Amino acid sequence: MSQEEALLQIARECPRKILPALHACGHYRHGTSQRYPGKVLCIHKDSSLPSDWTPTPAQVQFMPSEVQAS
Repeated sequence: MSQEEALLQIARECPRKILPALHACGHYRHGTSQRYPGKVLCIHKDSSLPSDWTPTPAQVQFMPSEVQAS
C-alpha cells in the first residue's frame, strides 16, 4: 500500500470524518481497542492511548514512526 493509498484508507475508516490533512500532519491516529470491539478509534496526538491500543493497518503504513510513540 502506498502512502497515498494509506491516507485514502485512513480517510475512509475515520469515524469522526476529520480532514485527511489533519491525519497527514499527524494530529490524529487510528487504532482499535478490545474495549470497543469492531470500532476504529480516532485519537488526537495529545490524548492518551488505551493500554491495548493497536494501530490500523493503514495507520501503520502511513506513519510507522508516529504509531510507535504513545
